[in-house]
Amino acid sequence: MEKQSGFWFLTVGLLAVLNSALAEVRYVAVGGNVDLRPPFTGVITNILWKHNGNLLAEWAKGEADLTYFIPFQGHTTLDITSGRLEVRNMNITHTGLYTVDINNKVQDQRYDVKVIEEVPKPSIIIKPLTCSSASTNCTLTCGEETKKAEPVTYSWKRDNEEWLQSMKEKDMLIIKTEIAYVKTFTCRMKNPVSEKENWPCLVIFHEYELCSNDAGLKRSRKYARMTLSFLPAAVAMLKQRAA
Repeated sequence: MEKQSGFWFLTVGLLAVLNSALAEVRYVAVGGNVDLRPPFTGVITNILWKHNGNLLAEWAKGEADLTYFIPFQGHTTLDITSGRLEVRNMNITHTGLYTVDINNKVQDQRYDVKVIEEVPKPSIIIKPLTCSSASTNCTLTCGEETKKAEPVTYSWKRDNEEWLQSMKEKDMLIIKTEIAYVKTFTCRMKNPVSEKENWPCLVIFHEYELCSNDAGLKRSRKYARMTLSFLPAAVAMLKQRAA
């Protein structure tokens, strides 16, 4: 009996994986919308949308009013004439496999919807922390945790050159003798719903201060403090002229 139960669960799991593999993949940003349009052209008398096998929306002409089920209530609009389903202001709970039955027949079209976060604005992290102009090589890391934003790819740019090819690894080894001419590095994070890059980062091999996301802000504050320091003298000069 235990073997039969194990086989049944294995079969269900394999079918779920197969269905997802055959489905059309759609990536949506958290808070975004998705528009699912099954390729059906006939007259619709009843329709049933499901999410991961659970009821999402249901309507049957003359039998059942249009009904939406949790967690889609307040997020969803179903067009009963075309079968089009729109889900708005999506969150992680809306991730999953969407299927539809029209006129009591399961439609071939399936949608594997993945709700993910936008990538954060990256900052370049230096490893090891002791990396300095005396080091022969160091590692640059683009950004930190991106689990909820996957799949993420990373690109690097040296000075004003073209972006290097995208890759899945966020680390890049830099060797002093190979990049002696390079003054700045920029990294870019990208996923199917967003793309962001950091401020150009000054390489420590050249004994410049490394920058991060707020480097521009820090510079602005520095210049603001410098400007404010001259204000008293400027005001005094204006008063003397007025006198």
